[in-house]
Amino acid sequence: MQPNTPVGIIGLGLMGTALFERLIDADVPLIGFDIEPAGRAKLKATGGMIATSVRELTGRSQTIIIAVFSGEQVEAVFGDLENAAGPARPIVVCTTTCGPDEIARLARRAASAGIPFVEAPISGTSAVVRDGTAIALVAGEAGAIESVGTLLDILCPRRVRVGAIGDASRTKLAINLILENNRAALAEGIAFAERLGLDGRVFLAAARESAAYSRVMDTKGEKMLTRDFRPQSHISQTLKDAEMILEEARRLRLLLPMTTTQAELLRAAIALEGPDSDSAAVIEAIRQRPAATEVSR
Repeated sequence: MQPNTPVGIIGLGLMGTALFERLIDADVPLIGFDIEPAGRAKLKATGGMIATSVRELTGRSQTIIIAVFSGEQVEAVFGDLENAAGPARPIVVCTTTCGPDEIARLARRAASAGIPFVEAPISGTSAVVRDGTAIALVAGEAGAIESVGTLLDILCPRRVRVGAIGDASRTKLAINLILENNRAALAEGIAFAERLGLDGRVFLAAARESAAYSRVMDTKGEKMLTRDFRPQSHISQTLKDAEMILEEARRLRLLLPMTTTQAELLRAAIALEGPDSDSAAVIEAIRQRPAATEVSR
């Protein structure tokens, strides 16, 4: 990063906001773009600059972070980057979780356009990113990764090099499979404990000390107990990732029964609580599901 050249960030939603807050706290000059006014307003309120287009942002930045919702949106943004980039091509760090095929297409386009490209999806909610404990899964050419090392130190002090472009997305999908099923298991356990008549907080405290412990108990347990579904991560994003996992599994001819069921729960929770609710809202698909018909004996 050049000292007086702003870092560009495209996508100012939950994750983009957490990332730009870390940069602002580190006194990094920042310019951002989002099609949503709310995201632009948040960045402006913290002292960041606002671009009116991807073209303007590209012209003013040597390093660009992409933090949009989906691989499809990354591809749309990338078209603007290719058209806007001048002779000095900015380096692009993609934090969006994409499918392996999507990220491979983007890497080929970047190489053709002479744009250095780093794949860096992040494992962790916006709250975890904000407190510096999220993990970036980093892939790409060594020189490109080294050139954004200082930036990555700010964004995600914890990170793992996982190989070539595409390997970070594969790793993130496999991690998300475990995480999402852990979250659904916690939701089911809490709902079961409640129906048994247990005090939810006493149960959660016991579970944290047990062999069943997972970190999701710390990040989502209280939210599930109190029905606090203010988003740290949108449940629509969780479903998007689950569907991407299942799509890859079908391509590989691998059956994922737990993830299939978990995706059904996510769809039901979205119908009940809305797509912008926190992923902890998956518990409502269990709490509010009609009781099963008693099996006759």
